[in-house]
Amino acid sequence: MKKHQTQPQVLGVILANTPGSRINYTDRCPKKLMGKPIVSHIIEHTSPQVTQLILNANGDPTRFENIDIPIVPDAINDHPEVLSGILTGMEWAQDHMPDCQWVASFGINSPLIPDNLVERLFAAIQTDQSDMAYVSCNGRSHPEFGLWPVELATDLRYALEEDGIKRIEKWYSLYNPSICSYLSDTVDCFSNTNLIHEIIGTGKDSGLH
Repeated sequence: MKKHQTQPQVLGVILANTPGSRINYTDRCPKKLMGKPIVSHIIEHTSPQVTQLILNANGDPTRFENIDIPIVPDAINDHPEVLSGILTGMEWAQDHMPDCQWVASFGINSPLIPDNLVERLFAAIQTDQSDMAYVSCNGRSHPEFGLWPVELATDLRYALEEDGIKRIEKWYSLYNPSICSYLSDTVDCFSNTNLIHEIIGTGKDSGLH
């Protein structure tokens, strides 16, 4: 699950521990869409965009025995939020990818992740000369989909453990973020829905541009 580099090294982290990643209190990852688990669709769309991909998931890792990427639990216990997953990715990159400068986070909310997401996040950062970038679709923010500098790992851990910051919006407001804007003619494919049939009903063409 590694990419031949045409961009800086990027660790991708699929966020399976956030509050929005559950359907009727069961794991979203093993739920199937078009005959295979949702997480497999997400891996298919995201792995070509990054250098290495991991799944941030707590609990018994054997339930992902057919998934050929590292399963990494939260770096901080009792913080099932987007920020904890991002920190987990940052610290995993520091331990395993010393040349990696960026973490791309992907929510587990939908299998319709665009194939050019990381490229567009980089473009937003470069255009604005900003610190980081996150997604907006049809004017609605989706910060669980974003690109974050690994060098902020220590600051983020301090924000979580000492400052008590839990919401990602409060954390990124301390910096200079870019918004990577998408428009969709049909459905917001980054949307956090707890009804899996709504995702299935959108089909493959999300109308993104």
